[in-house]
Amino acid sequence: MLNNVGREFDRLVLRSMHMRMPLSFRDIAHDTPVFDEVLAQTAVDERRTPPDSVYAPGPRTVWLRSGDESLLTHVRVKLSLYPNAPLLIFHHGFSEIPYYNAWQRIFRRPVPFPLTTVCIQAPFHNNWREPFREAFRSVRRVYQTFAGSLRLIELVQREFESAGAAYSVLSGVSWGGVTSMLYAGTFGGVRAVAPMLSSPNLAQVLWDGAELVGQAMPVSKAELDDLLDFTPRCAYDPARVFPLLGETDVFFKLEKHAGHFATEPVVVPRAHVFSLYGVRPLREHILRVMAWAEENPLV
Repeated sequence: MLNNVGREFDRLVLRSMHMRMPLSFRDIAHDTPVFDEVLAQTAVDERRTPPDSVYAPGPRTVWLRSGDESLLTHVRVKLSLYPNAPLLIFHHGFSEIPYYNAWQRIFRRPVPFPLTTVCIQAPFHNNWREPFREAFRSVRRVYQTFAGSLRLIELVQREFESAGAAYSVLSGVSWGGVTSMLYAGTFGGVRAVAPMLSSPNLAQVLWDGAELVGQAMPVSKAELDDLLDFTPRCAYDPARVFPLLGETDVFFKLEKHAGHFATEPVVVPRAHVFSLYGVRPLREHILRVMAWAEENPLV
């Protein structure tokens, strides 16, 4: 019963999200930037954000530069008493406001071992309107959103490991899962990645959303895949990737996204949106992955 309610709620939210996408995004046939170029143009603005400023508990402001633009982002830090505690970097889902909602719920109770955890805020997530108005204005904007998060994760990993963190693990829900896999595939250097309710194929999510609302995408499925299926970019040691998918998830449908992983995902009897509030399976998954990472250092 609850699974059916969750599935229908997913459909309502996905339909709403698709209808709120700016008309300019539908002009994607004429907007074909290269992700590597956008990433190269994106960096932490060290004039406004000293790199070591993120090494402190609580909310921290981080300014990025992306080409000629300034991007306001934040991180939220739960600092362990032990400087050598492992680091878990967590990324929120698209349009999750506040960005630390699921992270705060997952780590509301103390974990049974020393752990520093940092929640990353993607660019264009500072208010309710911004994710759709800005992040989906164009494919370039989508790339900027991911690139900004990758630079934030890079900053946090570098600063905390320099301060003594034993190692780093990445996790995220939905959009945040895509971001975590993108980081591992681009930079490596993490012991494990735990993408939850997610897969590298964002193109499939958009295609399914268009079908749900009865609208045709302005490009073919193959063209959309070239732009927004990040599977080739997310290649990482399969033994270090621990996906979790929802059995009744309408966003990242189990039957369409499980195949994007080299390892079999953990499947929980949940839909997408409700899982961000009933977070016990997500918390348990992260703790299992952290326990595995403790025993499996990078070679």
